[in-house]
Amino acid sequence: MDKKLKISLSIILGGYISSLGFYFTWYWARGYYLFNEMRHSGTYLLEIAAVVFAITVIYFFSLLLILYTRSLQKFWTSFSLVSIVTLLTFFLIPSSYYASYHFERAKEKLRIERAKEKIRTENESMKEIEAKVNEAIKKNDDFEKSITELQAKLEYESKENDKLRKQLNETIRKTKSLEEEHKIKGDLVVQTKSNEDFSKIKTNSEVGNTDSVTKHQDIIFKLQIISSSTRLATNSPQFNGLKNVWEYREGGLYKYTVGNEKDLKSASALQSEFRSKGFRGAFVVAFKNGKRMPVREAQRFLN
Repeated sequence: MDKKLKISLSIILGGYISSLGFYFTWYWARGYYLFNEMRHSGTYLLEIAAVVFAITVIYFFSLLLILYTRSLQKFWTSFSLVSIVTLLTFFLIPSSYYASYHFERAKEKLRIERAKEKIRTENESMKEIEAKVNEAIKKNDDFEKSITELQAKLEYESKENDKLRKQLNETIRKTKSLEEEHKIKGDLVVQTKSNEDFSKIKTNSEVGNTDSVTKHQDIIFKLQIISSSTRLATNSPQFNGLKNVWEYREGGLYKYTVGNEKDLKSASALQSEFRSKGFRGAFVVAFKNGKRMPVREAQRFLN
């Protein structure tokens, strides 16, 4: 083998060994820790093998270049080439590690920022959900409060209805008792004053007195104050202590009147008086020979 070629090979081998020595020294001093911080400590053997293979390829390529290029087979030319390759190796190996380290740190920082943004978004969503839940709870509380109030009101109304039902049952019982009493005395109850007036009118009618004064007395105006589906006792609280109340039945109802007026004017005055006493629904009715007739017809007959 040519002496120059041997020298070139020696230079390449020296550069190769120097690069490997530098790499292993730097790696165990600094590279391993950088690699560990990048969370790749489990694959450090593979990483070492990859770097050694890359250095070997570079120097093998340099060897081929020297073997097939005569101008590079000179000592200083070969030495310069190997020196440049070795220096590049010294420079590129740490630079690649640091570049990879900073790249991983940047990726990690980006992941942290994204995680923080995601957490911030989730926190805002949680706050919105919490606000909606609190609003729903408040509405539910208001709804439950309304239900409680309605239940209390319903219970109160139920108690009041029970009281009214008891009063109604008591009134019906008393009314039935009075009806039985009235059935014994007769189907029609005529109070003292009205009975006397109508008895006189009936007597005059039966005698056959046909003068105009007697005809006018056949028509009487009364004031109807109460109408009821059941017969009322003469001492019923609805009469407010009135005396001389007269009862007649019409259309399946018991109707009660007061007064015994001979003209519509007096009956109207009596109506105003009784309405002011609390009988707001009092109105004038007309009777002829004990039978009800329209007020207008009675007035026309009198005129």
